[in-house]
Amino acid sequence: MLPGSPFTPERLVRARRQYRRCTLCEHRCGVDRAGGQRGACGAGGRARVYRHRIEYGEEPELVPSHLFYLSGCNMRCAYCIGEADAFDPSRGRVLSAPFFREAVAWGQAREARNVQWVGGEPTIHLPAVLGVLAACRPPVPLVWKSNFYGTEESWDLLDGCIDVYVADFKFGNDACARRIARVENYLAVVTRNLGLVAQRARLIVRHLLMPGHFDCCYRPVVAWMRKYLPTVPISVRDGYLPRWKASEYPELAALLERDAGRRARALARDCGLEVIS
Repeated sequence: MLPGSPFTPERLVRARRQYRRCTLCEHRCGVDRAGGQRGACGAGGRARVYRHRIEYGEEPELVPSHLFYLSGCNMRCAYCIGEADAFDPSRGRVLSAPFFREAVAWGQAREARNVQWVGGEPTIHLPAVLGVLAACRPPVPLVWKSNFYGTEESWDLLDGCIDVYVADFKFGNDACARRIARVENYLAVVTRNLGLVAQRARLIVRHLLMPGHFDCCYRPVVAWMRKYLPTVPISVRDGYLPRWKASEYPELAALLERDAGRRARALARDCGLEVIS
């Protein structure tokens, strides 16, 4: 471990305790993952990478970005483009220090500007990620892309370790979150966490536009940011595809309206927000 590294033994010990009584996300299952119990995400004591690659479709300031996709998630978004890989924590290669070191070298040879942890959801694998970063921290910034349904404990474990957070602010109300992603108390949890992280590191809020959810989800997201995080940039994503189980939801089975992205970006700018994509 390098001098001054934020990945201290004390932090790693605190993180590993979560495998015995997990409260990394707001399901707060409290299960013994090391002992074989499984909570809402289904994850055990080992993280797996089902894909890593250089991507150019992220926010402009991040590309080219080296994304590490961890399998398993604490939400069940019906339209998830990751489909089974995102939800099944048994998929992929075990995340280990040797594997990570080799993968990072591969990414550096291709001029990746950062290492980005994605999923599934990386927060449910926070102890494993901190462990490999303590063993071999990349020579580039670290990006944490999350659904922000983590607990205050999880953000405290990450504090000082991450350079940029990318937050998926998916829903503008609890009803849509419950119906589409099977989570409770969504708005209170996510907005609390956005407020916490905005004080600690660079934060980008991302919103994927969904058909039929402009007024119920996107408008409230923009209104909340205008009031509470007016200087945080918003990344409006209009590449929605009706994947996974979207066909089970009438509005999600459709494609976005042709001008949805233009209208969404115009609304955000009219509200004084910085739109970065």
